Amino acid sequence: MDTRAHLKKLPSVERILEDPRVAGRITLLSRRGITRIVRETIEAFRERLIEGGMAASSDANVRASVTDEVVRKLEAIERGGQRRVINATGVILHTNIGRAPLGEGARRAIEQAAAGYVDLEIDLESGTRTERGVRVSRLLALLADAEDAHAVNNNAAAVLLAVETLAGAGAVAVSRGELVEIGGSFRLPEILAHAAGRVIEIGTTNRTHRKDYEKAVRNGATLLLKVHTSNYRVVGYTNEVPLRDLVEIGRAHGVPVMYDQGSGVLFPLAAKGIEGEESLGDIMATGVDLMSFSMDKVLGGPQGGAIVGRADLVARMRENHLARALRLDKLTLAALESVLLEYWNGRFDEVPALRMITADLDAARARAGEIAARIKERCAGELEVTIEEAESSIGGGSFPSNPLRSVLVQITLRGSRAEKIAARLRAGSPAVLVRVREQSVMIDPRTVLPGEEDALIERFEEAFGALCRRE
Repeated sequence: MDTRAHLKKLPSVERILEDPRVAGRITLLSRRGITRIVRETIEAFRERLIEGGMAASSDANVRASVTDEVVRKLEAIERGGQRRVINATGVILHTNIGRAPLGEGARRAIEQAAAGYVDLEIDLESGTRTERGVRVSRLLALLADAEDAHAVNNNAAAVLLAVETLAGAGAVAVSRGELVEIGGSFRLPEILAHAAGRVIEIGTTNRTHRKDYEKAVRNGATLLLKVHTSNYRVVGYTNEVPLRDLVEIGRAHGVPVMYDQGSGVLFPLAAKGIEGEESLGDIMATGVDLMSFSMDKVLGGPQGGAIVGRADLVARMRENHLARALRLDKLTLAALESVLLEYWNGRFDEVPALRMITADLDAARARAGEIAARIKERCAGELEVTIEEAESSIGGGSFPSNPLRSVLVQITLRGSRAEKIAARLRAGSPAVLVRVREQSVMIDPRTVLPGEEDALIERFEEAFGALCRRE
């Protein structure tokens, strides 16, 4: 049968819309959208027929296939909502699944803010309008030992706002070795090009010297920017100008210095034996004029970016019209204030990301043993379940050369592809993300949140099927 005959089997849009499974879903506002989905589906089948990707079949079968596909798409929309994921990968700040999880206090704060009205931009004592996020700004400034602070919707926005404010009519100088690319292929040079009148790239990929910054100032730089290369390291024949030296240059020439710290290390992790990153307070002690960082990375808050530093410079940024476009909503502000208060009150274990980063190895070993024992108890002998020491990752572009010691549960099923098991785990509810190594799937308990163990075991029982006995 030729292609033309195949195409005649495709049902009309009206025929699909009249099907009870489709017609019953049509509402006042969904009709146009459903019609669009039907047309898109028919067109996709048409292309497959033209390309020879569908076997010949009866008119009724083609119509049923198209209708089934339309219904599947409609069901996917109706299910809606973000799917819950159990993170068993050991990557704490996993960008693809939302980075830092929030603790109970932050969740309660979001619920309260979402349920009604809040004092977002009003001083309840005087009844007058006030600035949005004043409490968050105050807490950030106090915790980071800065004069003032301002919060926006992510760290890229913080860099954009600061550079546009201080170098929009001038120039920003930055080392070529610090022109990083962040997640999603967003590149710092492109952000700077949008924000600054000119971008003065100085030094080389591996070596930048003090004289390069001094020359940039003579060439019109109105902002000196240092960027923490948090997601990679350059080693070997290298040189970079320490932040304290850069501050000296800036003060000598009356040019502000900004440090894009990135990961937001508020807690002094060195106190827990995790080396390689200075805390925000220690960085501010260098005298740097401004610092920016993410709030959903090591800090452990909701998505956001912060700018802390000199009060006069922060004030200029608040007055920039971009600040309104980049501002935070009431739910994010509520969650962020709650997380910052946990730091202020010394309740560090109430910040899940920080708790996972600083987790005790012996506790991780005990938890891995419990999970392994439960899987062995419930599943047949075809599964080989072992415990081994490995490494977890902080993730989110933070501490790339500083992995965390951890303990993993390794599960091997003879004759089965681990990728297939991993796919089954992702397909269920809740979805489970694991590591895959050769013929094994691996669970890192470090990132399995308290209370998720039962659901984790149930999902493994489903993934391994008859090999496990359900209770």
